[in-house]
Amino acid sequence: MTADADKEAAPVRPATAICREPADLYSARSKRAIARLTRDFLDRVKATPSELLHSAILQRQYMDMGTTYQAAAQKAAMSQAQSANQNVQVRLRELYGCVDGAVRNTAEWLKAKPPAPIDPETFNDFIHASRRAETTETRDFSIYASLTVYLADTKTWGEKFDRLLVLADAAGGPEVLVIVDQLIAEMVDSKMALRELIGEIDTLGKHLEAIVDLLGAPNEPKTQFADGGQTLHRLLSVHPLTETRASLLRQLRRGLESKNPLGGKNPAADLHAHLRLLEKISRAGDSAGGENTLQLFSDRLPKILSADTLSMVLRPIEKAEERLIKALDIHRRLGNSPGKQQVRQYVYNVFEFERVAQGFGPEAGPLPETVKRVTALHHAFATSGLAEQHIIKYIEPLEQAQAALLPLLFQTIEREAETSAARAIALLDLCTDSTFMPGANLKTVHQQIRRYMSDETFATSFLAGAADKQAQTQRLVDLHQKLLRSGLARTGTA
Repeated sequence: MTADADKEAAPVRPATAICREPADLYSARSKRAIARLTRDFLDRVKATPSELLHSAILQRQYMDMGTTYQAAAQKAAMSQAQSANQNVQVRLRELYGCVDGAVRNTAEWLKAKPPAPIDPETFNDFIHASRRAETTETRDFSIYASLTVYLADTKTWGEKFDRLLVLADAAGGPEVLVIVDQLIAEMVDSKMALRELIGEIDTLGKHLEAIVDLLGAPNEPKTQFADGGQTLHRLLSVHPLTETRASLLRQLRRGLESKNPLGGKNPAADLHAHLRLLEKISRAGDSAGGENTLQLFSDRLPKILSADTLSMVLRPIEKAEERLIKALDIHRRLGNSPGKQQVRQYVYNVFEFERVAQGFGPEAGPLPETVKRVTALHHAFATSGLAEQHIIKYIEPLEQAQAALLPLLFQTIEREAETSAARAIALLDLCTDSTFMPGANLKTVHQQIRRYMSDETFATSFLAGAADKQAQTQRLVDLHQKLLRSGLARTGTA
């Protein structure tokens, strides 16, 4: 066969990037696997996978942890055996060979060419010169070896991040920034490192909200970050750190896939934490992973959202209409997520069995307050995301309840206000305070206001006490503004 035919017949390395040779350990996917398998060690020594791969000292420390190293290798062999088309023992021997070869190569390369010191002011020139002079088979080995020495004396993740920050700000182009981006990405892939940067947060839900705020950069964050988190947000705002964003997104997804509660053991706190995070993820859009992240979030909801959970969460709220408003707000915020059926069932139970619409009678309290309570519940149904036929079923009795209160309200105003102007202003003020629900009821109120304003005594009583022309003009301007805010002036008949 010809050489070309041999190349065509050669097996293609599978997309799973199974490590066959020492050089395979330096790929981005392999580094992520190393991070998972050696996480306890890396967090203890405050190092990234790249530093481990480019430091003979760190490698000796880890290899000396005999049983820990063996357990990690066995775990990797078991997870990779099928993809590698090998049995576990063969895969394990090949992994040991890769690791031994990488350790041997690291020692030889570092001895042959000790890492050059890094000066942030000449970092760009150093990167380009190192790439021109590269002698190893692993790309950028000498660069990462020098960076490992540059970071070696840092004692905390925060100190390490500060060192990288100096280099990020000094980077002169994307081909240089990508080096720093890789190391920052490996840092924030550690939950411990990320928590140190953004500050101590007491629940998983708030931690994930902080990650969404970072992913949303340059948008202003809602989270109160520690200094490291503020700096990371600034970096993400001004530099295209694609690897760091990808690492943060993996952290977000891991959190959503975990079985840990978002808001603690209390069901009410956990549900509220889910709803806060859902709203934040929905607003963040594609920067937080878009539909893929929302789907992961949706997978959690059926486990914590039920009619019983809602009852438990909302039971402390005394008034039935306030419980309904809260439940309808939850339904609206769920969007396309599962769990909406449970919310709809809860709403039906409260509305029907507690006879909510019938509770809005004249004996329920001061009439203006009661009328406004009906409007608030009406608005909650109208904006809840319920199907139109369901909304109509609920709002029709509410409209009827408010309509029955309006004549009583008009009578009360007429008893308490002596002039037509005072009566009209009282109703206008209620209109501008969103007291009445739109539609037929608001139209009835507008008609009543027109009756008062068409009274022959209206102008005299309205302008009474205005000392001069200027005062009268100001009153008329104020009246016009009230008419506009009430919606009455737009009808063209006021």
